[in-house]
Amino acid sequence: MPIARPRQYTLSSFLVAGALLTGVACTSIFSNAHPVQAQQAENQLSLTAIPPRLGEDNTLTVKPGDTTQITLRVTNTSREAMTVESLAQDFIVEDGETPIAVTEEVSNRWSLASWMVIVPNKQVVQPGQTAGVNVLITVPEDALPGGHYAMITHQPALDSGLAQEESASNQAATGISQRVGTLVYLVVEGPINDEAFVRGFTAPEFTEYGPIPFSFTMDNRSDVHIRPQANIEIYDILNRRVENLQVESKNIFPFTSRLFEAEWPQTWGWGYYRAKLVVSFGDQGQVISDSISFWFFPIRLVIAGLIGLLSLLAAGIAVRRHILHRTGDEQKRIALLEERLRAMESDKMRKYEDDTP
Repeated sequence: MPIARPRQYTLSSFLVAGALLTGVACTSIFSNAHPVQAQQAENQLSLTAIPPRLGEDNTLTVKPGDTTQITLRVTNTSREAMTVESLAQDFIVEDGETPIAVTEEVSNRWSLASWMVIVPNKQVVQPGQTAGVNVLITVPEDALPGGHYAMITHQPALDSGLAQEESASNQAATGISQRVGTLVYLVVEGPINDEAFVRGFTAPEFTEYGPIPFSFTMDNRSDVHIRPQANIEIYDILNRRVENLQVESKNIFPFTSRLFEAEWPQTWGWGYYRAKLVVSFGDQGQVISDSISFWFFPIRLVIAGLIGLLSLLAAGIAVRRHILHRTGDEQKRIALLEERLRAMESDKMRKYEDDTP
């Protein structure tokens, strides 16, 4: 019986086999990944809160001891039914503009969440449908006058089928990211202090080419949020108004600051300018103003133009001197030739007289 000899494997055969196995594995992974990603995209939780803000124009005003009701809406934009949980939360504003919901107790001076009762606080919303959320607000008798603020947030409840499915597949972050809410601005009537001031109104002291950026910070020291209306008037060296810039209006919560920016889209300027900032805020129409001055002048372009002009002037002077010099030399030569002619004529006359008996 013949003895079977072992098969000899070379390095190239191992490389070919490895490449084939890798290709098969990659094909299997990608073929399995696409359906999973597609399924996750189809099952992604998605909610929309309506409206995003309520009462920012000071229309939600109550007296101490009063009770009022507001109605909000939440829309399920995902593909399946979802159990939506609605919560009332206070929030803080760390950077002056971004509300961050908090669960810990905050100062009663601005708190509103503890005055709210949400009905229903949990409900099933069918795909593509919008459900109403009633919020009952009971204002204490000793409520401080001024602004009080809260955030009504909506998120998938833990007993929602989609929420459980995502939690089981380690997609809890998606559920958190789908939390949406409405900011509620409530004003309690009474003696309210309106106080604010502007600081840091700046622009570049010297600019060659536009546009010109302006910025300022407004500090709100009022008992209520404000939404200042600001514009920047620009005057030239003859005190003529050449531009009036409208600054985007933004809410400023009590005892916070916010940065405002504007831009003068002018490309060229010629000299000294003055910018006057005028800001109005509050129910009483308080006005704050500030002004700065700056230079707007294309100095390098002007210098380059002057250098070019001086170069042309120098070239013209050099050409003129050259022409004058050549003209002077020709006149000298002509005078010399005339003098030689006269000398030759004089010599001829003397020679003629000497030869005459």
